[in-house]
Amino acid sequence: MVDLNSIKEKVTQMAKSSLSMWKLTYDAFIEHDVELITKALEDEARLNALEEDINKNIIDLGRTAYSTEEKMRILVYADIAADFELIGDYCKDILERIQIKIEERLLFDEVAVEEYKELYNKTKVALEEVVFVLEKDNPALVQEVLRNEEHIDSMVDKYRNHHNQRLIAGLCTPMSCNMYLNMLDFTAAVYYHIKKIAKSLLKIK
Repeated sequence: MVDLNSIKEKVTQMAKSSLSMWKLTYDAFIEHDVELITKALEDEARLNALEEDINKNIIDLGRTAYSTEEKMRILVYADIAADFELIGDYCKDILERIQIKIEERLLFDEVAVEEYKELYNKTKVALEEVVFVLEKDNPALVQEVLRNEEHIDSMVDKYRNHHNQRLIAGLCTPMSCNMYLNMLDFTAAVYYHIKKIAKSLLKIK
């Protein structure tokens, strides 16, 4: 039987799949491993299937006589599921760039790799904290996530500028520069949706 608890469990599964996909995406980038890309895309397919299942469950629940507060919770979980699905989409965008990077044998400057690693890690920590909150089923814990919020946009602007300077200095090609800047922007988008999920969780009482 479909109920709010089963939807919460599926959202938690989406959180775990998002984290798995995020880690595999980075590993594929670092290791130049196309098999890891395939594994990451399996997580993305799982995210899409779970969101579709959740949406069907929510339609069914919408026909049930729930209180206004309970319906609000259901809608919040629907929003969270949509955000996790979008995180999967952005990971897929990054994976497409990594695929090109591998096929074209493009190289990034060591400093560029270290800067991306920092951005990746900050995003991973935020996603791990959201997964923890959902596993514990305690939305109040998400306040810690928001207290630790990083100024990702400022970091991305700084790293974009650094990489453009490397392009001007001839340390990278225009194609690899474009790939790298895309990865920065997509990572910032992933972080944005993690933050959005954290704020949505605060609406659940």
